[in-house]
Amino acid sequence: MDKILRSWAGKRGYRVAWGPAEAVDMAREAVLACRDGGGLDGEFFHDHIEELFDPDDSERGETVVVVATPRPAHRVAFNLGGSRFDALLPPTYVDYRRTFENVREDLAANVLPGARVERLVAPIKTVAALLGLVRYGRNNITYAEGMGSYLQLCGYTTDAQLAIPEDALAQRPRLLPECDGCTVCLATCPTGAIEEDRALLRAERCLTLANENAGGWPTFAPPRAHHCLLGCLRCQRSCPANPKLEIADTGVCFSAAETASLLDGDKSTDGHTENGIRFKLARLDQTNARPVLGRNLRALVDARRVVDKPSGRDCNVEC
Repeated sequence: MDKILRSWAGKRGYRVAWGPAEAVDMAREAVLACRDGGGLDGEFFHDHIEELFDPDDSERGETVVVVATPRPAHRVAFNLGGSRFDALLPPTYVDYRRTFENVREDLAANVLPGARVERLVAPIKTVAALLGLVRYGRNNITYAEGMGSYLQLCGYTTDAQLAIPEDALAQRPRLLPECDGCTVCLATCPTGAIEEDRALLRAERCLTLANENAGGWPTFAPPRAHHCLLGCLRCQRSCPANPKLEIADTGVCFSAAETASLLDGDKSTDGHTENGIRFKLARLDQTNARPVLGRNLRALVDARRVVDKPSGRDCNVEC
C-alpha cells in the first residue's frame, strides 16, 4: 500500500510522508517546549496555536499521513474609481479548507478505501518536519523538495494498515542548508519579525498576524509594508530557495459599489451590495475575512499609491 500511496502523490505533483501517531505527541511537546523556553510568545500561543492541542484524541488512528500540495498565489480584483485594482492573496488563502477536504476524499477513495481518514488536529508543520517531509526556512515557513514554500500541508489520521518507514521520526526539525549564512529574508521582512540570532520567527511581530486580526495597525507595521490583501509574501518571494511564484486569477472582481462599501467601512452598505461581498468572499473561502477586508484594502491602496500606480485597466463585466 505504501507504493500505491507514493504513486498517488507523485501523479498529482504532491509529496507525502507518514508515520506513527506518536508524531503528534512529539510535535506538541516540541511546541510546548519552545513556548516554555521563551522562543514562542505566550499570548500568540494562546490565541493561535492552543486550539491545535485537542485533548480528545480517542478517535485518532494509529497512523498520521501528511501531504504537501503545491499552491499558487491568487489575484483578486476591485473596481476602484473605474479602474481595476489587483490585490494578491498568498498561497493557501484561497480554498484552504476545500483543499484539505478534496485531498482527504481523494486519499480515502483512491489509496485507503474502507479505512477511516480524518483531518489531523495538530501542529502540522512540526509533524511534517518530524516525518522528514519538510524543512524550515529562517522565516519559520516550511519548504518541501520541488515546491519551495509555496505549498499547503494537509494532515490526516487513519486506521489504515500502512507500513511505517524505518526512518520515520528519525528526523528533527532542521533549517534548510540554503539558510546557512543567508540573511535575505531578514533584510526584506518589513516588520523585523526575522532575527539573525534565532531560527524562530517572532510571530507576534509578523505582518500576517497584524492584517489577519481586526483593530488598528500596530506600530511595527509601517505604511509601505502592505502588499497583500491578507498575509505577507516578502520573505518568500525574496528567498533564493524558492521557485518563481505562480499567480492564478480567481475570476473574482468586487464591483465599484462593493469596493466603495469596503473602503467606506460599511457605513452605507445596502443589502444587495453586502450580499455581493459575502458571495465573493465565499467563492474565495474567506468568509471570516470580512471584518478586516476594508481596512486591509485601504492600507494596500495607500501603499500602492506611494510606490506604484494601479494598473488602470478597465474592469471586465463581472465587476
